[in-house]
Amino acid sequence: MDTKKWYKRLLFSHFAILFIAGAVISGGVYAVTYANAAADMKKANRAYAERVQDGMTSSLKAIELMLANQLVNNEAIDGFFNDPSGSSKLAAYQASGQIAKIRSNPLIHSVYFYRQRDRTVLTGGYRQALDDFPDKPFVLELEGKPRADHWSAVRTYSEFPLIDPPERIISIVKNAPHNQGLVVLNVKADALLAAAAKQRSGTPHYMDIADGDGQPLYSTGPSASIRSGTLTRLRSDYIGWRFASGTAGVNLAAEAARRALLPLAVILSGLAAIVAFILYMTRRNYRPIERMVRRVSTYGGERGEAAGDEFMLIESAFDTMLSRMALIDRQQAEKNAIAARGRLFAELQDGEQGPSAEEWAEYARLLGLPEDPRGLAVAIAEIDKYVPRMRQNRQALLDDKRRLEAEALRAAHEAACVLGLEWISGDRLAILIREAPSPSSPDKILPVRGMLDELRMRAGRELAFTVTIGLGSAAADVAGVKASFGEALSALQYKMTAGNDRLLLYREIRDMEHRVDSNCFRWLEDMVHHFRIPSPAWEADFARIFDYLEKRVLRNEELQLLLNYLTHRFAREMEEISPEINEYWHGVTMPSLAEALRETWTMREIRERYGALLRELYGRYAAILEAGSPFHLIFDVKTYIEANFANPDLSLNHISDRFGISGKYVSQLFKDRFDVKFVDFLIGLRVRQAQALLLETETSIHEIARQVGYEHAISFGRIFKKTVGVSPGDYRRQMLRGRIGHEC
Repeated sequence: MDTKKWYKRLLFSHFAILFIAGAVISGGVYAVTYANAAADMKKANRAYAERVQDGMTSSLKAIELMLANQLVNNEAIDGFFNDPSGSSKLAAYQASGQIAKIRSNPLIHSVYFYRQRDRTVLTGGYRQALDDFPDKPFVLELEGKPRADHWSAVRTYSEFPLIDPPERIISIVKNAPHNQGLVVLNVKADALLAAAAKQRSGTPHYMDIADGDGQPLYSTGPSASIRSGTLTRLRSDYIGWRFASGTAGVNLAAEAARRALLPLAVILSGLAAIVAFILYMTRRNYRPIERMVRRVSTYGGERGEAAGDEFMLIESAFDTMLSRMALIDRQQAEKNAIAARGRLFAELQDGEQGPSAEEWAEYARLLGLPEDPRGLAVAIAEIDKYVPRMRQNRQALLDDKRRLEAEALRAAHEAACVLGLEWISGDRLAILIREAPSPSSPDKILPVRGMLDELRMRAGRELAFTVTIGLGSAAADVAGVKASFGEALSALQYKMTAGNDRLLLYREIRDMEHRVDSNCFRWLEDMVHHFRIPSPAWEADFARIFDYLEKRVLRNEELQLLLNYLTHRFAREMEEISPEINEYWHGVTMPSLAEALRETWTMREIRERYGALLRELYGRYAAILEAGSPFHLIFDVKTYIEANFANPDLSLNHISDRFGISGKYVSQLFKDRFDVKFVDFLIGLRVRQAQALLLETETSIHEIARQVGYEHAISFGRIFKKTVGVSPGDYRRQMLRGRIGHEC
């Protein structure tokens, strides 16, 4: 079944809008591009036509100007027209030379002078009578008309009819000097028209040129079938010709499409990006629905049952979900009691004040507890040696924990019964007990005590572990239940001295509670001192400490504090003995002591483990001393020097007398162990102390010298300057100035 119908419809609606918008934009871009291409083509065509027209006009004006310049004050031309005899060969020759100059322009076909007085015509090569001249009709026509400043119409003429075929020409006519005749200049029409073809080279334009009457003079082609129509029409007033131009073989639509490629590519890229964005966002927004559809489609067989789109599938699943939720609600109601019990014990354990009266009423309704909490008590059963047993066989321990729950529920006494129980940690089971004292036993807790003792003994017989149970007092109100829970926890704090597999009543054990006597710390210091000397008396000190602890009822925290202090003192002493013993202490003894404190549960077990570990350490220490190792001695010497460096009598001889060894041997040991001479070490201690006193006190230099072990201030000053580089007074002044400047 296709479960993405709605998704596809959503995409289709987006893409339809996008397609329409894209088509409109693309069409608009193409239309603008087409209009621009057409305008550019028309502009280019007009420019081409104007170039052709301007080129022809410029060429003819240049020829006309050249002719006018030649006619002004030209003696040779004047000589021909003013020849009185009319037969001077020299005048004709000189005038022919001027004609040759005028014909130097390649566009000029021919030039001739007509002298009206004797009707003689002079060309570039000969002189003849008008009657014999080939262009007589044109000359006669000119005689009967006034002179015009424009070019003639296109006509045919050959200067040498017998040699050259007639050519199309246009003529400009000027009056000879003093109006004695005519000067006729003929321009090659075909050469002039050829300029249009040169201008057209490499362009899609064509050109049609006609005279003033509309008669075609020239066409650049191509045929009319491939022409796109006339775009430009011009008329030259100077020549009298008409110019018509357009394009040929140009596919304007293709040109517009070519020009539109870049903007269309940008638009298409944008549309592609929009499509990608629509796909991404639609997919992203649809993903929650898709996950929902996938889940409901694969859960409970809705895929084959629902028809239509995703929302119909979801609606069907929702209906199914409602029916199942009704079933779940019924099942959840059965679990509420379990959850409520967990919350109740959590509030008793972690809450600051415990449940309120209203909350207790709700718990009573859910758990079937009495609304009146009077007579309720809390007991906590703790599994002895839980961590080692968990390491040995975890599964067996978990099975026995379930059996302990069952035994607690079966341990109902005729005067007491278990109302609820909950594991508040891995090794502790909290039990809520209801008791009803008999008239013969006014003590309300006695029936509960009997039931718990029976549970403890049964656990020892039938399970793989024993339990120690702490029991609080019977409650008088709701707050009393919380107090009873706290008392049960507190009773277990005495487990280390009371022992395992016991029932500990808080109201009894609190009256026997003791504090750690200060003598214990003094005995501990004696033990550490005897251990270091070394003296076997340390074992007597050890026994005295633990004998005292075993006879007292102490909280676990106090015992742990004392034992941690013992470990700390031994650690400090080991730092000052030989490296071998210090390494063994940190690598073996200290970790083992910490492990013993974590995993042992009674004072007797701790005594056995601590005694064995310390005896092993003492044996190694004594063996090193017996082997003659001097390192412990040099550490004692170093400690003595650090404590007595202010003694002015402190020297190698003093050390020799104090420790019973030669001063030279002490010096050698000091150098070997600490890589510094005895004297340098002593001076360093004294100078450092003197520096501190100079900076931190206003004591005189003489008094400071005495306090650091020098009887004479001069000796102190000399040694201080040799060590520090400046005298004590200069040192004090420099350091104080530097400190004041820094503070400013």
